[in-house]
Amino acid sequence: MRNIKLLLISTILLLSACTDKEKGKLDNRVKDYWTAKINKDFKTAYQFLSPGWRKNEAETAYIKRMGFSKVKWLEANNVKKICSKESVCKVLVDIKYEYTFKGVGGEKIEVESTQEENWIMKENVWYNVPTKQKISKS
Repeated sequence: MRNIKLLLISTILLLSACTDKEKGKLDNRVKDYWTAKINKDFKTAYQFLSPGWRKNEAETAYIKRMGFSKVKWLEANNVKKICSKESVCKVLVDIKYEYTFKGVGGEKIEVESTQEENWIMKENVWYNVPTKQKISKS
């Protein structure tokens, strides 16, 4: 009986360690994804998008779309992860960006908000699954 309890406790600790390790990998992927976007390295940022998304939007189209965006990403900080499964998480990211208005003069404003992102793990790699932007002003 004592051996069963030890085995059960060991298994629980091992599983929680795996989960923490996977969440650490997710933290790094989110950070690297946003670093690429902030640095306007859209070719690298594209590689963080889920394989399903990449089937529907070619790399050249993504790079062009991001390059013509009126948004300039300035900062991103990983705030919180909410995981429904070991391989499916929502990540709340605090972002700061500059928005340029259309027209003469192109007035710019700086905005801070929280963005909710969906991330999935496929073949031991975390990927961003873009959705319609859900941005709330802080």
